[in-house]
Amino acid sequence: MPLDLARVKDIMTMNAEIPKVTTGTTVLEATNLMNEQGTSAVAVVDGDNRVVGFFGERTLMTEFVKLNEKPAEVKVGKIMRMLYRIGPEATTKEAAKKLADKAAMRLGVYDGDKFLGWVTLTDLSRDFSKENLLDRLRSHNVPEVSEVRCPNCNKAFMEKVTNSEGVIVRWQCPNCKYAL
Repeated sequence: MPLDLARVKDIMTMNAEIPKVTTGTTVLEATNLMNEQGTSAVAVVDGDNRVVGFFGERTLMTEFVKLNEKPAEVKVGKIMRMLYRIGPEATTKEAAKKLADKAAMRLGVYDGDKFLGWVTLTDLSRDFSKENLLDRLRSHNVPEVSEVRCPNCNKAFMEKVTNSEGVIVRWQCPNCKYAL
């Protein structure tokens, strides 16, 4: 009998526990907060206090360093990364697959448009270190749904637009109509 995989909601870091900065926070301020809180990333919120991305150690190394600017002069809104979305009922296997497919370190956990928290590689590694991991992973094959917040307006998640044959022709924001 296959064992059940944990759900994302069971292992995620809750919204209230995640340090937050605004898009106007400097890299210096954000890294100081990360050091004070002992965390590897902070959520980035907009003027409506909506999570629109995150800033973390990896962003610091891959995006900030190449700017060759002073950390007190660069705003995190300029270099933050978007959060890929996953639901709280998704399995840890689905989360691991999405992280691997997107080469990401964390996923935003959303219930509709409400940000509940995030799940990280560290969260998953703790769950996957339990006994019978291989059996649990092999026993579940659930198709993935990928959702990304609009990079133009950050107010909605991109939706796929298909032609009459069901082939995806573009991804479009239902709010601002930005398309990829």
